[in-house]
Amino acid sequence: NKWFFTSGLAYLTLTYRLILEFHLGWGIILLTLSSGVFFLIIIRLKPNWPLTYRVILLSLLIFLWLTFTAQSFIGFYIFFECSLIPTVILILGWGYQPERLPASYYFLFYTLLSSLPLLFVIVTHTSIYSSSILQFWGDFRDSIIFLLVILPFLVKLPIYFTHIWLPRAHVEAPVTGSMVLAAILLKLGGYGLYLVQGLNIYSETAVIRICMLGGIYSCLICLRQSDVKSLIAYSSVAHISFVILATLISGYYLNIRSILMMVSHGICSSGLFYLSYIFYTRIWSRSFLLTRRTISLLPYLCFWWLGLRFFNIGLPPSANFFSEIYFFIGVFSLDWLIVALSGILCFFSSCYCVYLYSSTSHGESLYISSWLDYSLREYLIRRA
Repeated sequence: NKWFFTSGLAYLTLTYRLILEFHLGWGIILLTLSSGVFFLIIIRLKPNWPLTYRVILLSLLIFLWLTFTAQSFIGFYIFFECSLIPTVILILGWGYQPERLPASYYFLFYTLLSSLPLLFVIVTHTSIYSSSILQFWGDFRDSIIFLLVILPFLVKLPIYFTHIWLPRAHVEAPVTGSMVLAAILLKLGGYGLYLVQGLNIYSETAVIRICMLGGIYSCLICLRQSDVKSLIAYSSVAHISFVILATLISGYYLNIRSILMMVSHGICSSGLFYLSYIFYTRIWSRSFLLTRRTISLLPYLCFWWLGLRFFNIGLPPSANFFSEIYFFIGVFSLDWLIVALSGILCFFSSCYCVYLYSSTSHGESLYISSWLDYSLREYLIRRA
């Protein structure tokens, strides 16, 4: 236990140190996040888990490391696409429900089809094979080609209207697959957008409107969910809308906001998916109708559940709080409409966070009441 808490404290200290040393770049920060999440996954693995499962997780970690450390664009593209294969195998092989097959299809084909325009750009611009990533991005000034380049990253994050694969993949994937998807794989799209931020697409108002309105609509969808894991998955779409907007507009404060939001979202979402898995193994249901009043059965888990909800809302001194401050500083001088929509998005994000906690930890549940409320006669008969 002492070794576990010491290593966890060292990891958090290193993460915040890298965030403060922003000039080191996003690659090192996301590598640290990847290593920390896989460290927790390894702790969670049981001795009787098959070797194939461990090999798939290790190969996924290797592909992510190669993606974040790639210096050429063609290498970045290859490892970006190779990370799909282990994730699809995790969903197909260790998913919980029969719907894992269409979920893996959605995840695979959405990502592959969106990458075809980027492959077309690679083939038509052969000079990138000998150029670095930053030199490659600086060559494109045409808005149509630029939109073709950023399309796979927008789908990977994902932007609204291309988000259909995300709830399906999260719900059907095993707990380790959901943690990796939320914490790391979604950040590949943000890392790609960070690489293209040298071109200002603030004139592309359609993308910005889709980000903001899609994020608000995703929050409203969260308020109508009846499945815990599905709500956490849809909440990622709302959070990622902030990341897309801040990364595309560019600017120093918005860059800091993007990386802070991605790191905090990776830690918070992976923790929420793991806690939802623990609730599922105790109650054998993810429905809000059956998971109410769990604070009577699992008080310590509900305490961490509340802490992650506060972290997700953006209460100080969480990283989300500082990321929102940097975001409003960066966009306040650009457009008042973006500021107003961002405030509405923050409000609805707080609403579904409160809804998630109150619907699971409090309230009346006949299912749990049947466990807790029994007479002395029933207790004596059970003891006998």
